Amino acid sequence: MRTGIEKQRRKATDGGEMSKLKKGILAVFDHITECMMPIIPLLLAGGILKIIVMLLTAAHLLSGTTETIMSALATTPFYFLPIFVAYSAAKHFDTDPLLALASVCIMLLPDFADLMESGEKITFAGIPVVPATYAYNVIPIILLIYCMSHIVKWMKKWIKESLQPYFLAVCVIFFTSLLGILVIEPVVSLLSNLLADGLEVMQMKIPVVAWALFAAVATMLVATGMHWIFITLAITQMGLTGVDYGIMVGFLICNISLAGCDLAVFVKSKTAEKRAMAVSAMITELVSGIAEPSIFGICFKEKTPLAGNILGSMIAGAVQGILTVRCYAFAFPSVSTILMFYSVDDPNNLWKAIAVAAFSFVTSFVITAFIYRDAKKPYV
Repeated sequence: MRTGIEKQRRKATDGGEMSKLKKGILAVFDHITECMMPIIPLLLAGGILKIIVMLLTAAHLLSGTTETIMSALATTPFYFLPIFVAYSAAKHFDTDPLLALASVCIMLLPDFADLMESGEKITFAGIPVVPATYAYNVIPIILLIYCMSHIVKWMKKWIKESLQPYFLAVCVIFFTSLLGILVIEPVVSLLSNLLADGLEVMQMKIPVVAWALFAAVATMLVATGMHWIFITLAITQMGLTGVDYGIMVGFLICNISLAGCDLAVFVKSKTAEKRAMAVSAMITELVSGIAEPSIFGICFKEKTPLAGNILGSMIAGAVQGILTVRCYAFAFPSVSTILMFYSVDDPNNLWKAIAVAAFSFVTSFVITAFIYRDAKKPYV
């Protein structure tokens, strides 16, 4: 009897621990999403400007200093991304935005950036400093400002209120900046580089398997908010190297696949409410690249379209691995932003992206149309 009770207690304890772990993981993704959402319009602006620069340059309508200035305008939202993220994160974590900006701006100072790129051995008070590139960063900054919010609270307890106007800012900036430079940025950069290197190795050695699996799970990544991890990685890679080797293409496949599933539901369903939901979700998906109406309004409710999306995306992802499609500018992948896959140096890349997107749409439509059965129940 005791053994049975002990087993039940262990199961309850394990279940409670797993529940806490799940809540913790979901909380992390929620924080990343909340910090990134206010910045998305700036990134979209930079991506659109970059596409305009590429098109005008290809048409020989842009050159010289005009091209340089236009390129600078397009690059600015990405290069100073850590500053924007610091401000947004400070608002989200309810701490002082000015202290956050001051703590992060040092990382973008030209002299500091030159020191990081000098190749010489760098130390601070005898502590080794790992060289890192701070421009284009997202995740380390969010984590740093989260830590700063606690540093501010801790400092306010130790510093008398009458002395806070003189010492609070200097202490917070000092400890936050050093925490970012000595600990957070090196650790997160190491993990990000390992993930990026892993994706690049998979792209080189098993591209068909790698991108088939990524495209297959892309919808679930979006549904859980985990896609921001990969999007920020893609943004960082595009900022540093000018190209993303497949992440944004995977999300293009996912988005267009969902539109194909929506069309299949529209064609096969006999319920007016479902048809209206399906066509509106499809248009939203194709024009704006926003996947949530299709994911939560169609796939998760109907179940079989989700299977069509997963299978269709997996097949299209395998085609992506064969063709090796790349991304050169940031935007939400959709029909209206397909030029994010255009490059003057690789003009065929755009046609490859269009081919993969069309394949994703048709395959997902056919699979969903074949397995979908209308329950004839209207949406509530």
